[in-house]
Amino acid sequence: MRRLTTDDTEEIHELITFDGLSAARLAVELSAGDDYHWVGLADPAGRLRGVHRSMRWGSHLLLKGVFVEKSARSSGAVLRLAFALRELARDAGCVGIAAWVEPSKPETALARVLRLRTDGSLLHRFEVRLADGGEAGPGAGRPPNSGVLTRRAVGAAPGAPLVADLLRADETGEKVAHWVIDGRRAVLSACPVWTVGQLDRVVSAVRDLAADVDAVEFPLPAGDLAAALVLAGAGARRLSRTPIRLGRYDFAVRRPVPC
Repeated sequence: MRRLTTDDTEEIHELITFDGLSAARLAVELSAGDDYHWVGLADPAGRLRGVHRSMRWGSHLLLKGVFVEKSARSSGAVLRLAFALRELARDAGCVGIAAWVEPSKPETALARVLRLRTDGSLLHRFEVRLADGGEAGPGAGRPPNSGVLTRRAVGAAPGAPLVADLLRADETGEKVAHWVIDGRRAVLSACPVWTVGQLDRVVSAVRDLAADVDAVEFPLPAGDLAAALVLAGAGARRLSRTPIRLGRYDFAVRRPVPC
């Protein structure tokens, strides 16, 4: 088990393909310090048999994207990779780890072993495309990989948002959502407006902050069928086939990190 670097790029490409993760974006993630963590499991000859990626999302490390060759799946490789990322998160000073969990799928067993708490609301993940999105051109300067949306940025009034911050409540009430670049989209930890009719504010704010993406992903209550129909009519794409929850495991000893 080892952390992967840009030297592993070619072998990673031979092993897997993640939807929306371009070669340029992969290079960014493998060289972005503590913003992203990739770990790999190699056979005795040193050849990669499995990889798992993660990204710093607020004060947590989001586990997102695992692939293990069929011949190695019975060896507990998926679990070993996940535990390796959990330890990396602890060493990097994260408050804990997080992962999307689909309650109706076998992955819930892995979530229990990792001690992920999945007692939050049932959600769906939606994606809205940005009309003028795209990767930054050569020499344009690399934008940040993560950040926060503030109440001022999205024009959110005090009150209950569609989905409050899933990662951490902000005591000042100013931070309303964390975001991280996942491939070609910015993933939000909240839906900080009152109605789907106000989502254009969120999209505009993300476009200004994360110039390296062409889509925004946000959570929506799974039971809000009216909002889902409005989004479908507006061309939004639902990413989760069935309702999901964000699973979280917070370390007993917390080492705050800037977020």
